[in-house]
Amino acid sequence: MFAIFAVLIGVVVAIQARINGQLSVDLDNGLAAALVSFLTGLAIVSVLVFGFKREREALFRVFEAIKNKQLVTWELMGGVLGGFFVAAQSAVVPQIGVALFTIAVVAGQTISSLLVDKVGMTPSGKERITKPRIFGAVATLIAVAIAVFPDLTNSEFRFLPLTFALIVGVFASFQQGMNGRVNVVGKRPLATAWLNFVSGTIVVVIALSVDFALGATIEPLPGNFWVYTGGAAGLIFVAVSAYIIKHLGVLNFSILNIAGQLVGAILIDWLAPTKAGSLNGYLIFGTVMTIISIAVSKLYEGRKVKIT
Repeated sequence: MFAIFAVLIGVVVAIQARINGQLSVDLDNGLAAALVSFLTGLAIVSVLVFGFKREREALFRVFEAIKNKQLVTWELMGGVLGGFFVAAQSAVVPQIGVALFTIAVVAGQTISSLLVDKVGMTPSGKERITKPRIFGAVATLIAVAIAVFPDLTNSEFRFLPLTFALIVGVFASFQQGMNGRVNVVGKRPLATAWLNFVSGTIVVVIALSVDFALGATIEPLPGNFWVYTGGAAGLIFVAVSAYIIKHLGVLNFSILNIAGQLVGAILIDWLAPTKAGSLNGYLIFGTVMTIISIAVSKLYEGRKVKIT
């Protein structure tokens, strides 16, 4: 069941990317679109958290855990890493293209997921770096590279932006681990999501302020309602991932979530394409390869456990 949830919220991430992408075009500013997404998500989760007693109690439990040193302050900063991801996406994609950015992020995320699980940063405990887990991580990276291959012709290799994308991919794994630990204490994923949206909003506000100082401008807010629903999609992702991460571990969650994003990309490019030729054989093959690699790695790991 938890694996299915990981895939489904991967589809939600793809939908959010489509929504925020359109808002970015409408505003002619990626950071402004990100801020709108964070603010709408923060507004929704604030109503839910402060409107219900159990959610408020969960938030108080988290702060009490900080006071009692059950948690350390930096573990509440998962949203900061999420904010850095959005800021990096806005700054790096124009320099190297979506394809290279995606590959670099997935590479950083899958490799660091192995390490995050190994040190036991998540509530699921320590996970050994086994051959099936390595296979799953590498196969996922190759599958994503195949899926975005047509866009590589529009990408330009630049060392520093590519390295930055790799680093924010690493951040993504640590964010999941941190959120999982906070949720174990709070026991209500909406409280974890609220902390994420608060800290993430602060980061994006700072980044957008710098952008404005450098001369950036934005277009008037669009009238289409649906472009303001990205924050709600982000809220679903943060809350659900914080809840299920302890059952899957960071690597398994990351691979399943990436598979969901690819499936979501196929559905979106089929039903609401942003450009002609968005849905292609590379994307479909990469998605199928991801699903097969997950099945093979899980089958092999399961047999190994039975044998041992």
